[in-house]
Amino acid sequence: MADPTLFAAPDAAAHGSTAGGALEVTLALLVVVGFIAALAWLARRSRRFGAGSAGRIQVLSEQAFGVKERCVLVRVGDTDILLGVTQNSISALHVFPAGANTEAPPAPPAAAPKLPNFKDLLMRSLGKS
Repeated sequence: MADPTLFAAPDAAAHGSTAGGALEVTLALLVVVGFIAALAWLARRSRRFGAGSAGRIQVLSEQAFGVKERCVLVRVGDTDILLGVTQNSISALHVFPAGANTEAPPAPPAAAPKLPNFKDLLMRSLGKS
């Protein structure tokens, strides 16, 4: 038969207090979370840094049509190309000739109707003007 003291819990006083162990775990967790946050910041910053370099390909506009589908208007040299981008492929939808105007037309000035606020609607529905 095995000795019952073989599987007994170690003496807590011999290994330090529980509060000290919790503090060590908390500090280690904060260091790991801080490291992950620093890596995410670096990844975002390096992506912006690479996009800022003057290259021959320039993204003029981008419009999402779904979770993974979008249209992208790019300029390569003097030519503008409308690309359809999906999860599996990139296809040229239209190639504009050099010098074509691909700028968006100005939006017409919209006279926004004045909408009633919540307080006015509530008072009207309660019959109090």
